[in-house]
Amino acid sequence: MAEKSRLVKPENTLKKKVGNGGFDEKVLVNAQKVIEENTIDFKPMALEFLAQLGQILEEIKTDPETAHDKIMYPLMQLKAQGSLFHFPLITKISYIVVDFLENIGKIDDNALEIVGAYKKSIFAVVSLNLQSEDSKVGKELCTALVDACNRYYKAKGKT
Repeated sequence: MAEKSRLVKPENTLKKKVGNGGFDEKVLVNAQKVIEENTIDFKPMALEFLAQLGQILEEIKTDPETAHDKIMYPLMQLKAQGSLFHFPLITKISYIVVDFLENIGKIDDNALEIVGAYKKSIFAVVSLNLQSEDSKVGKELCTALVDACNRYYKAKGKT
């Protein structure tokens, strides 16, 4: 006769380390205020991440095995920091490409073309100071990128 299964509840070691309770509301309010009133110019940082991405795209031609990991760093930085620095369109466009790359796994030449188009899109967003994700140009950039990803999936049989 088979043994009866029993539920084992693991110890919550993280909770032991940090303790109970939440965050002080004043700390959260102050953090939100700092984010909203942030006046740091994000453009030089964004351009630096784009330069890193361009360099990585060149390096990948000689070492395609490490492509995925190398590309993800500047993409994740742009995705994370776009909204923080009042460029939600950068976050939205970056999300599309990060999601695409996470779904395809190995990066091939066609995927690199999509990343190249992404790089050009982000450069346009920064150059034209397109902060709103709801602008006509912003919507068109997102739609074009999503369409390119969908064509890739269809071509690879991943619909």
